[in-house]
Amino acid sequence: MKPLFRLAAAMAAVVALAAPATAFDIQEVKSPGGIEAWLVEEHGLPIISVQAGFDGGARLDPEAKTGLTYLVSTLMNEGAGDFDSTTFTQKLEEKAISFGGASDTDAFYLRLTTLSANKADAFELMRLAIANPRFDQEAIDRMKAQIFQAQKDADEDPNSIAGNAWSAGAFPNHPYGRRTIGTAETIGAITRDDIADFMKTHLGRDALKIVVVGDINAAELGPLLDTLFAPIPATRSAPDVAPITMQSGGTTQFIDRDIPQSIVVFGASGLDLKDPDFRPAQVMNYVLGGGGFSSRLMHEVRSVRGLTYGISTGLASYRFADILSGSVASDNAKIKESLDVTKAEVEKMRTTGITDDELKGAKAFLTGSYALRFDSNASIAGALLSIALDGFDKDYINRRNPEIEAVTKEQANAAAQRLLDPKSFYWVILGKPVGLQ
Repeated sequence: MKPLFRLAAAMAAVVALAAPATAFDIQEVKSPGGIEAWLVEEHGLPIISVQAGFDGGARLDPEAKTGLTYLVSTLMNEGAGDFDSTTFTQKLEEKAISFGGASDTDAFYLRLTTLSANKADAFELMRLAIANPRFDQEAIDRMKAQIFQAQKDADEDPNSIAGNAWSAGAFPNHPYGRRTIGTAETIGAITRDDIADFMKTHLGRDALKIVVVGDINAAELGPLLDTLFAPIPATRSAPDVAPITMQSGGTTQFIDRDIPQSIVVFGASGLDLKDPDFRPAQVMNYVLGGGGFSSRLMHEVRSVRGLTYGISTGLASYRFADILSGSVASDNAKIKESLDVTKAEVEKMRTTGITDDELKGAKAFLTGSYALRFDSNASIAGALLSIALDGFDKDYINRRNPEIEAVTKEQANAAAQRLLDPKSFYWVILGKPVGLQ
């Protein structure tokens, strides 16, 4: 699969906007045709980044053709209009233009990065890819072959096996329980007609969010939005999925594999991003397992007892489900002790909560590290696009850190009591664990 971004070396130097996240002005721009975007003007460097995201993603894939969204995303820079894959790629490379698609469970993305001097060529290539993608059979077959290899690799990787099994058990008979890259059978069943139909049914301007960052002004961007995105249907017609809460809580699934270490994936229901307890839960999770060597789990399981190289927890929010998940790996003979310590620490967090010093340290990291997400035009565009797709307004970046700073120890401890009960966790254990049944 071709790299989507060929300006990596150049972009590494784009640090002009690495000031605090609240420092830049986000303009709301509307095209003559009514298409809206967020714009951050930055004329200090001759680079423009355009990122578009469509709510939907792999969750909209038909079950028998899971992986359709992912396959289409790999084809977005594989030829358009009169340009076949080779010619399209050459035109991108000649002008140092980075363009391509990407996808995840809940969104489909289009990303463009270009030098200002080449913006006319860049925007025309992006327009062609949206309005008239070729989807030549040769490119489809080549991308399928690469996906088949990725599937094979995942099927042989213990971490992927455990993670996929956890998702399937947590969200049975639901798209959130399926692999976004599908299976050999589902990818093999996808036809060119399915791919062409995707552009008509899975994408809609009603599900579209756009962020533009760089050397362009609002007057120029407005008409450009129509040029690029008007060919997309006004509304997405693919039916959406039903919300689901995590299943299999309180159970343990064993997967027998003859490997020297056992790999464990665990989790429970989480919190919606807009839940009042989400910020306190962020602080609590940092202390429990989200803070690397600063976290209790890493300290107790690795540093004190030497049972693992790493253990972590995190909060994840899909559009229609939320989880708190974690993972750890230990020698088969030590995995029982690792899990006993993990469960004890989770229970301790639930019953006694965090300390004043832990609260202070968590806030310092969570607020201080936030600006690092905004260290280039492309990263700013990506971070703002995530905010928009999550349903927040453009002032979110001004509210985020103050909301974390306002979290009290009592709120963090209440979130722990709400989320953390080892008896409600769903555990997947892969390997030859000693002492576990």
